[in-house]
Amino acid sequence: MKYGKLCWILIGVLLCSLCMGSAVADVKLLKEIEESFININEQVGPSVVNIEVVMSENADPNGDMEDLFRFFGLPNPEGQQQRSQPRSRATGSGFIFDRQGYIITNNHVVNGAEKILVRLWNGTEYDAEIVGLDPDTDIGVIKIEPNEPLPVAELGDSDGIRVGQFAIALGSPRQLEGTVSFGHISALGRDNLRGLANQGLRFQHLIQTDAAINLGNSGGPLCDIDGRVIGINTAIVYGANSIGFAIPINTAKKVVPELISDGRVTRGFLGVKIMDATDYSEALSSPRSTGAFVEGIRPDTPASRAGLKPYDIILEVNGDEVSSSSDLVAKISSYAPGKGVTLRVWRDEEAIDVEVELAEWEPQTRVAKGEVKGDVLGITVRGLEPEVLKRMGLEEDVQGVIVTNVKAGSPAEEANLLPGDIIVEVAQEVIDSPKTFRDIVERESAPGKSLLLRYLRGGGGDGNITVLRIPKE
Repeated sequence: MKYGKLCWILIGVLLCSLCMGSAVADVKLLKEIEESFININEQVGPSVVNIEVVMSENADPNGDMEDLFRFFGLPNPEGQQQRSQPRSRATGSGFIFDRQGYIITNNHVVNGAEKILVRLWNGTEYDAEIVGLDPDTDIGVIKIEPNEPLPVAELGDSDGIRVGQFAIALGSPRQLEGTVSFGHISALGRDNLRGLANQGLRFQHLIQTDAAINLGNSGGPLCDIDGRVIGINTAIVYGANSIGFAIPINTAKKVVPELISDGRVTRGFLGVKIMDATDYSEALSSPRSTGAFVEGIRPDTPASRAGLKPYDIILEVNGDEVSSSSDLVAKISSYAPGKGVTLRVWRDEEAIDVEVELAEWEPQTRVAKGEVKGDVLGITVRGLEPEVLKRMGLEEDVQGVIVTNVKAGSPAEEANLLPGDIIVEVAQEVIDSPKTFRDIVERESAPGKSLLLRYLRGGGGDGNITVLRIPKE
């Protein structure tokens, strides 16, 4: 009996010892993890830069540091209109690519900049110049002329990352330089994010993370636990907590050298309006559910010249299977303009081969989308897109241009125009495109003349009519 009691006492002592040992082990593990984060900041932090931008007068004032999920100049979620206010300065982040002074950031951070100031970790400031921009991936490269050795960020492999692993974001959120936040990779391969697509980001396949990303983090690095850059912080979901996106660093590895050498990226262009084939394959008796369904053909493009038709399903490009519409865009874009490719197409319940000679894709930058700037009128407009019409509750057949910026003190402001207004007539002529708007404005904008404009605000109906008075001088 005494022996048995002694055994239980010994077992109890042993269990207590094991528990204490486990607690000590847990603390040790936590300290190792903590030390890893500290080391990452010390390792990567010096390669991260703060970018201050003075925007040019013609730049989109809502397109610099704002959350890319916001349509610029459109009503906010509560439907309230807000007059655009002049914003001449913005901030963002970037990281040093090499010791020559090349810095990687976002296209949307520096696009339209008149002056760029880069501040290093040690407080040294340099003027920077834009080397190249790629709005399709939202990657930009700028350059400083350093007079000191520069710490370079180590690039990782974004193809090898996994959901659940640690992610560390560095940058200058809300102008708070030297900020580090950590979380996890919460998803991979995020595509078809319409808010970003409408801002010109064609190639997504983004990394989603719950590491805190805020305005000003744009262009900064997203790192793994070893301090290697695996992504470029680019966007947040407005109004959501802990949902941010980063461009995979392997995308930058392909784009940045071309931006440095040529200042731009050239890509093949087909000229089709496409959707994922999943919902259409059965109705068209396609042998598989993957592919890109052709919804429409743009006139005078490689697609129209090659004889592609609506209701085609593109299954392969040069023998490589097409998994989705975004996959087709990526495959076509990987070829140089002028290159001939063979498309395997499902049409009329049989597979055929179509030979296509690709043209060059002309990127639709945000500045180009708001391509019509009535400098005399103080107004910037862009073409109407289905997503814009849908968001504003308008029918798909509405024609016109949408106001994206109204300059303070301009004739447009005096005429009470606001961002988000849709101009449907100028000088009693129907507006069907930004080009039509520009042509009429240029023709009718004589000094001292008045222009009649019909516009829609917050819904359909016949709209409102206002008068824009052109200054006499």
